Amino acid sequence: MANNITHDNADYSVIEKTKMSLGHASAGLLLSGVDATTRKEATRLCARDHLEHHVFFDPRGFHNHLNHHLLAVFSLGGSAERLQTIFDLNKTIERPLASFSNDVVITADNYRDHLGDELCYSAYINFFQEQLEDAGEDWKAAVFEYVFDAQIFQHVMSALYHPFIQLGYGLEFESKAITAAALAQACIHSPSYKKLLTSDTFAEVCSNTSANDGRGFSLMQILDMIREDELASGISYSEIPFDEKNMAAAENLAIKYSKLWTVEATKDSVDAKYKELLSVTALIYGSLTRPGHKVLLHFMLLHCLTSAYFLPIFFENLPVDRQAKILQAHCAVTLETFANHGSPKFYITPELIDVDARHAATLSQTDTGNPWLAVFEEAIASNDVHFPKVIRALWRGSLLDAFANQADSTEGYEMPPTINWLYLAQLTVKEIKANYFVDVDQKTQRGGHYWSYGMVGCDEFWAKYPKV
Repeated sequence: MANNITHDNADYSVIEKTKMSLGHASAGLLLSGVDATTRKEATRLCARDHLEHHVFFDPRGFHNHLNHHLLAVFSLGGSAERLQTIFDLNKTIERPLASFSNDVVITADNYRDHLGDELCYSAYINFFQEQLEDAGEDWKAAVFEYVFDAQIFQHVMSALYHPFIQLGYGLEFESKAITAAALAQACIHSPSYKKLLTSDTFAEVCSNTSANDGRGFSLMQILDMIREDELASGISYSEIPFDEKNMAAAENLAIKYSKLWTVEATKDSVDAKYKELLSVTALIYGSLTRPGHKVLLHFMLLHCLTSAYFLPIFFENLPVDRQAKILQAHCAVTLETFANHGSPKFYITPELIDVDARHAATLSQTDTGNPWLAVFEEAIASNDVHFPKVIRALWRGSLLDAFANQADSTEGYEMPPTINWLYLAQLTVKEIKANYFVDVDQKTQRGGHYWSYGMVGCDEFWAKYPKV
């Protein structure tokens, strides 16, 4: 399938070549009014990306987000013309697939032998696409046999959830081609964690049901415990993005504390714990700004939120015991990511916990007074690939009423506060005005700024961060 040839905008044969198709899962979010023309263009452009580009756009392993950007904007009602513009912008930074491919043929006998080899990306795509096609109507069951493969599972949740996110898009849009590419992406990653998601360690995480008289502790309590733990003192301020010493300490904290968050293998437990997790990831995204400083929205930590968007899509394709397992895996990675950034405190403003009076559940394209529509327009127009992903995750929160009110807390189990999802979406619109495709020094535009990076839980970070 690999080649260095690009395809022109009138070439719809790429759809057949890749067997690309885009449906829509019931748990996915799609703005009413998305039409056949935009669906066809989104399908063609995803097919081009599938044929032409590697999943890593540079030698450091930074990820191709092209189909993420296309599909997020497509689901929000972006036009065919806007989708083409997104493709043209993203392709400028992508690496050609054939230039980073080898001649290995992946088979059912050797698919575990080439894990971590980025030159096998194309070969893995071919293998997984054949496997899913051969599975017919049961293709999703085949997907999850690989996802839960003991050697592959830790790859799926690595690299700031990126293989997991790609899988989410494949399942959301009912696309075997995108899902096959997601499995391929997982296989060519090296695991980000040495112990956290290995079979033995993660089995301990999932089987520990004794904490707090069997209820476990809430995530709000667990984050406080992490902040106060002596192990956290092993995490020191560093300007190195993936400091090995800090990552090791953060992983140990995640192992210790993910055991304390109990998810039962029942629908009620999974639903309640998902809402709790989504609310906490919203706080990790939107409540880190220290008083007296300019608003901070963190690039690395936003992935906790944007990846959580996809969990309901996984749930609708899994038995409840595996729903609980994938939820606990996401939580474990969220705790590691949180600890690795210095275990930042939350600064919860009145606006953040105000009542979200205009829930997205009332949304229709004729409801011109609904402020979510203006947010969607900004997300469609943004040239930042993460912007529409953040908005979709916040939209899901509003749709679910995914808050856990303090009044719902029980003795010994502290729930997160109410989240005003619309406020966080509008804050994102106000603050993130940068262009992903310009030099880092040019990322401030129209009075806004770009996502922040760094160890936001450390005083040294804030000593350098702009004040109001």
